[in-house]
Amino acid sequence: MKVLLVSYHYPPMGGAGVQRALKFSKYLGDFDVQCTVLAAHDPGYQQDPSLLAEIPGTVRVLRIEHRPLLQRALAWRAGAGRGAAAAAAPAQAAASTRLARTTVSAAGRTMAGAARHRLRDAALAAYASVHFPDDKAGWARRARAPALSLLRDECFDLVFSTAPPMSDHALAAMLARRAGLPWVADYRDLWTENPAYAAPAWRRALDRRTEAAWLAQAAGVVTVTPSWQRLLAARLGPGRPVAFIPNGYDEADFAALAPAQRDDAAFRLVHTGAFYGPRDPGTLLEALALYLGSAPPAARPLRLRLVGMMGGRFADKLRAFEARYPGVVEQRPYVPHHEALAEMLAADALLLVVGAGDGQRARATVAGTLPGKIFEYLRAARPVLLLGDEAGDAAALLRQHGRGWVADETQPAAIAAALRQMMQAAPEVPSAPTAGVARFERRALAGELAQFLRRCRDGWKP
Repeated sequence: MKVLLVSYHYPPMGGAGVQRALKFSKYLGDFDVQCTVLAAHDPGYQQDPSLLAEIPGTVRVLRIEHRPLLQRALAWRAGAGRGAAAAAAPAQAAASTRLARTTVSAAGRTMAGAARHRLRDAALAAYASVHFPDDKAGWARRARAPALSLLRDECFDLVFSTAPPMSDHALAAMLARRAGLPWVADYRDLWTENPAYAAPAWRRALDRRTEAAWLAQAAGVVTVTPSWQRLLAARLGPGRPVAFIPNGYDEADFAALAPAQRDDAAFRLVHTGAFYGPRDPGTLLEALALYLGSAPPAARPLRLRLVGMMGGRFADKLRAFEARYPGVVEQRPYVPHHEALAEMLAADALLLVVGAGDGQRARATVAGTLPGKIFEYLRAARPVLLLGDEAGDAAALLRQHGRGWVADETQPAAIAAALRQMMQAAPEVPSAPTAGVARFERRALAGELAQFLRRCRDGWKP
């Protein structure tokens, strides 16, 4: 079977978004599925060249260059800012003594920072609303001609796309129609049902119609949580399959992997990845302050280690917390994937944030979230502090295959209580994950996908 896999994010890009497409392309060949990848070449996106070694030599990758307009504008602004800074350096040096004598209250800085972030979020929402279906649409347009040429020249059996970005689905649906092939859509994340979706009402209506048209065309749909499987099956209607094929972990990534080095005896709570969308570490920091204020003097020191790009959204909150509790929060920017895994293995416990904050619609949808790293957390066999819905899919998975604590992400007191339980338990780290965790190994999941793709191909009616 020969499949065209459409995925904007693919190595040498890094981050969590590349893992699913990479691992499927790595292992589908073991199940007689020949994979060609249509991806982006986006040099402005975070890079992890170490992942290139995982792409089999049998996998052809067609990369179409693209750099989103916003990214180009920010790069230009940064360059202009550096030039202005260099020109103004003497004046800034002369003014530094005066500025050093000026104090601004922490509350004032926080309010100013919040206002900046609200303005930025509004600007980003306005920017997003004028791109259809998202800001990768330019890449999809550039990819059409070479992709159609590829489909004409070679005999493919199916088109498979994984999103976000939703431009992956838009491009794949068009290619499948033009080539007369079945198309299978993989939802790593929801689109119009996503709690981070913030488009205005007019745009929401347009996106819902577009998504309905995609689902009407799809020969099948794949998604990553049981709740989302039920949601998409209800929208797809009877007669076409919807598969639950979760994210997972790659056993090869853990082979001979040593834990990251530690230089103290503190209890290390590690979070890998970014806080994105509606997720915000503010309530966690409040809970940490509550815990630290009541911890016994002889208690083992607690360190929260944040590994990954945090961006500037939360800088004010983190600075304010650091001023009150120096050294409690440690930050390490984006690292290659294998180093993030080593950080997990060096942890005493792992932090997983799946909550969406306040809002019933967001909370109802996010209950089905299973972040990809939860499976690597389970494979690392460390206890997990989960901030989210106690009745959600992630909490159910943790209870079934791991151990740890669950607290409502909107309640600082509940999180502080979970932190106290975590510190009192001081659990010994097991040497291996539970037997059931093997169900989430990436090669096994690729086998499930291969079987599902064949089912969709065989059941498809042009």
